[in-house]
Amino acid sequence: MAMLSTPLPTRGFGLALILLATACNGGGTAAPDNAATEPVPEAMATVAPVPTATAPVASPEPTATALPQKLPALDITEADVEAQLSPALEACLNSGDAAKGVSVAMGACVRDELAVQDARLNAAYKSAMAKRGPAEQAKLRVEERAWIKRRDAECEEQRTGGTIDMVEVPMCLLHETVRRRITLQPMAG
Repeated sequence: MAMLSTPLPTRGFGLALILLATACNGGGTAAPDNAATEPVPEAMATVAPVPTATAPVASPEPTATALPQKLPALDITEADVEAQLSPALEACLNSGDAAKGVSVAMGACVRDELAVQDARLNAAYKSAMAKRGPAEQAKLRVEERAWIKRRDAECEEQRTGGTIDMVEVPMCLLHETVRRRITLQPMAG
């Protein structure tokens, strides 16, 4: 990635730079079913409302050979995803080497945000699991595992072999994680 020769003049430019650089439609993983429930720190709890599904969620019977279908697509826009990102990401991207466009520093900012969003996804997944009986839990578990595989494969396709991969792949994972949480949120209550 080319280094910028002048300081970034506007607030929010770092996030805009990453979003422009990635052009990724997607990312994190859900917690294992037996993971301990931890309180969500206050900084993580402040997020914009998530869009809700208008169609009922139908999931196929899990089998060893067939992967479940995706949940019905919500109309989740990039603006919806960005509204869920913590203020810490923008602050990180607008400071130090990340503000200068250094891929390693920008990637570290994105990975830190991915950890925050992954915790939020895990909480939604646990809540959705807790509201289901054993058969529905099995369906959701199979669906979640299939989603993780799809997400990882789709984000790996973002690799170009350059240093921007340190930003693009984690950003893809981040966006897909937020999208998945938005999708699970109506089931979590």
